[in-house]
Amino acid sequence: MHTDIALARKAVNQIVNEPRRAAASSPGVDLGCVLRHALAARRRQKRRDAVLVLLLLVILITLPFTFGGSLILGFLVAWAIVAFELISVHYGIVSRQLKRDNFDPHHAPRPPNAQDAARLEAIELRDRGNVVVSSRFAPFVGHGGAYSAWSFALNTARPERGKQVIPFTIHELYGHISSRVGALHLPGMDIGDVLLVNGADLPLGIDDRTRAEVLRNPAGPPGAQVSEALLRGLREDGNGRARPYLAIRATGWSGELVNTLFLRCALLPGREIAFIEGSSCLLAPVREQYRAVDSLLDAPTFRQWCGLVGQAGLRTPILLIGSPFSIIEAIFSPVSEQHQQLRQERLIRLRQFNYGSEFSLREAASDQLYYRYFQMLDRELYAKTIEHRVLDALVEFMEDHNIDSSDLIQRQLTIYNSGLFAGRDISVNRSSIRAGGGPQWNNPQPVKQR
Repeated sequence: MHTDIALARKAVNQIVNEPRRAAASSPGVDLGCVLRHALAARRRQKRRDAVLVLLLLVILITLPFTFGGSLILGFLVAWAIVAFELISVHYGIVSRQLKRDNFDPHHAPRPPNAQDAARLEAIELRDRGNVVVSSRFAPFVGHGGAYSAWSFALNTARPERGKQVIPFTIHELYGHISSRVGALHLPGMDIGDVLLVNGADLPLGIDDRTRAEVLRNPAGPPGAQVSEALLRGLREDGNGRARPYLAIRATGWSGELVNTLFLRCALLPGREIAFIEGSSCLLAPVREQYRAVDSLLDAPTFRQWCGLVGQAGLRTPILLIGSPFSIIEAIFSPVSEQHQQLRQERLIRLRQFNYGSEFSLREAASDQLYYRYFQMLDRELYAKTIEHRVLDALVEFMEDHNIDSSDLIQRQLTIYNSGLFAGRDISVNRSSIRAGGGPQWNNPQPVKQR
């Protein structure tokens, strides 16, 4: 937040300044703490831009009388201002407060604005829940891109030879899978039920009972928590636009590698066919520039000092020219925000407002590459181990209920042994991680050493 101007601006504009939309929560991220630092960074950047605007005015006023001398002197002063801010950020804030050995989330700066403080408190209350409201095509906002997806249908009415099918409920199937997967004890293992819904469906697309729990106040953001009774009811229905999933998560590398399998089981009408689907999402390691904080010394070496001064020199022309636009934006931001709120109120009255989250801080900070070979292997370890255990648990459950599992075993082998398969009633789609806006790779390999 303090070293990446663009990311801090997006965090404030797309999360803090969107009080009617859901905030995308990500595993391992204290969203309220990060946003407090984002607001502090934006306040500091605005103060710097205000000083640069005053300097720019002095340059323009004195330029005709100094025959260009004021331009050179003004650039040098601006360079000093930008360099001072850059060095103070790295060694006055980041190195002293945000390193691994001295970071304390409770010391995050408090916003002086009462409105921002109230918004952050509301976000912190909703930061950990069992509802994910997305405005994207894929519903897994905050958990990374989906790199693997598979689905198939099972005939649950065909018994094993000489036996009779033992009836079961969808809740018993979920319970068996949860128990068997939970016995794996993978690093950072977490299993829980989540409700996935698109924000555009909240006004009209979902049933009244779900809307009453997810959107208690149409003028405010969606709730982050629904009852277990609602999740059970939606599991039994299986066809609503708001759908419950079993989220199976494994976290490694101190939170830098988070693999989540979203699993859904549904019994079709007549209870003769069960539909099973799984989507694996990956939060890749954060960018190298954000991990560099832990290597900072308490004070810069001469080489580091020269590097920051040189970096400031490259930034100075852009920041000096852009400072008036930044200040104008800051002056008119209350008017712009009010106009945006009025527009959203109109869409809410027309039941056309999308309450979903589009932006995730953790996803925006993710890299497109692994920076250790073992991270790639661990991703495979988590994904394949969980996937195998889920499919094994399905076979066990079918056999325990005297259901012929021969087709399921065949499909299981197909998922294990091929990356892409299309058959009568099974489809598997695999691709690699897609972090940020970069390209996709099949079977990702690190393309450079770090």
